[in-house]
Amino acid sequence: MADLDLETIAVLVLMFFLVWYYAASVYSRRLAARVARELRGPVLGLGGTSQVRWFGTTAFRMTINWAIGRAQGRRDAALVEAALRKDPKLEFELADPRTRIGQRRRRARSDWSTVALDGRELLLAADDQSRVVGLLEAVGPANLRPIMALHLTMGRAPGIAASVSVGARDAVQAIATIRTLADRVSA
Repeated sequence: MADLDLETIAVLVLMFFLVWYYAASVYSRRLAARVARELRGPVLGLGGTSQVRWFGTTAFRMTINWAIGRAQGRRDAALVEAALRKDPKLEFELADPRTRIGQRRRRARSDWSTVALDGRELLLAADDQSRVVGLLEAVGPANLRPIMALHLTMGRAPGIAASVSVGARDAVQAIATIRTLADRVSA
């Protein structure tokens, strides 16, 4: 084997990272396209519009980086926002403390309570916690699994914002759950 000089090694390392970056970029675009296709039908069925914006950096799929990210609670997620036609009867915020968004939300406010739904510990901030827990149990705790965080607001601009998993079919399940919640709180 011939001796490799530093310039050749530098070029090879540079080429490796360029190919890696390109592959991660293609992966991210395909993921965004899949999520957009999955969400288009359910969102348009609600009478809304569908728009996909990709936030964050390109996801490099290197085993060690992936493992570190997973250990830190990082997951691919989509932000779903919906305006409500009627003011809801209650307001609350729900977050999964095991996710990164849940950890950030925990630090952002101090009035969290822990609730267990279907064996999953969640953070809840609400004026009427018993009504919210009743609502969530009626919706079906298993249906909340793809939702990492959810915020239902009332007032001048009533709406629902949720961070949802982009795993296969998770986003569609989350949209259906958000629709059910919207129907129940606006009835």
